[in-house]
Amino acid sequence: MSLDLHLEADSALTISALKSALENAGALEIDVAGDRLFAIFPSGLRVSGDLTDDSTIYAENKQGIGFPVALRCTIRIKGADPEGHSPMEDVDKIAESISQSCPAFFLISFQFEQTLYWRDAKGLHRP
Repeated sequence: MSLDLHLEADSALTISALKSALENAGALEIDVAGDRLFAIFPSGLRVSGDLTDDSTIYAENKQGIGFPVALRCTIRIKGADPEGHSPMEDVDKIAESISQSCPAFFLISFQFEQTLYWRDAKGLHRP
């Protein structure tokens, strides 16, 4: 069984900025190929992202913010947590790292239905 979270961000979050944020969040491996990125975390969490021309926010609860989406990522949690590691802690580290290293507005949602994190002009939020 796997769970998918989705990161939607504005153009301030470039592939390069995302790579740095993921490194700071503890990614074990990061591969960048042009406008695409793939990363793996110790918890087994996998991040795959790319630039997009579709600027629509798909998260159902936008928390009152709006921005043109320039980068989308799927954050996949698959299988049981390895001992001593938590995929949700890694997601928290990713959100914190992006927020601290980049001015991008973004949303992280569970299957576009439930917003878990968002960053606006006032900073990073959780429900």
